Amino acid sequence: MDYALKLENLTYNYGKQLALNNVSFNIEQSSFFVLLGLNGAGKSTIFALITRLLSLQSGSISLNGFSIVDYKNALKNIGIVFQEPTLDLDLTVKQNLFFYGSLQGLSFKQTIKSIESEIISLNLETKLDTIVRKLNGGHRRRVEILRALISKPKILLLDEATVGLDVKTRFEIISYIRDMVKTRNISVLWITHLFDEVEPNDKIAIIKNGTIVENGILSSLYSKYNQDSLTKLFTYLTK
Repeated sequence: MDYALKLENLTYNYGKQLALNNVSFNIEQSSFFVLLGLNGAGKSTIFALITRLLSLQSGSISLNGFSIVDYKNALKNIGIVFQEPTLDLDLTVKQNLFFYGSLQGLSFKQTIKSIESEIISLNLETKLDTIVRKLNGGHRRRVEILRALISKPKILLLDEATVGLDVKTRFEIISYIRDMVKTRNISVLWITHLFDEVEPNDKIAIIKNGTIVENGILSSLYSKYNQDSLTKLFTYLTK
């Protein structure tokens, strides 16, 4: 099977501190996959390795069939939303989008054309000429998602994308991302520590102290361990 993302036996150390211990999981094409763990579990290290912010020490990563070592091909069809904001606060939304589009070799017209429907779906059509600094947190996060979609990625990587947002905005954003999986055949790695963002039919990997303690369809894991909620399952697996 060709996977959108495949991690095999990732081990990573910060000096003498073990951050990841033989981590493996796969994300199928056109699927929504959740990496769930508490702060400090190793989620952001995995994200940094996939996006090449960190170099591999041990193990392998492939994206859309290309080894991360072949980074020009591996990274050309991905969209990235980092946990920390990365927009230029002193530029307008439109200017931020154009700057990113220009890095992709697109003109301003081509940049806007590539995301016309997304601008409307994310309710940003009235915000294009607004200075980012004047936007609330929810709109800023929508702009970052919009920017990640300019390159028409096959896989979207989101690291704690809803942290700090109100409940309504959180679920509007995650609903939009889930809808893209269904309607546009995009694959998503959703990294979070928020249990209420996970649905029973999601494929999930639970990580603790750099180790994947279990992975599979959440509803099947409920049956396997005789648990009736994610909170109970997580507690059982990570105690």
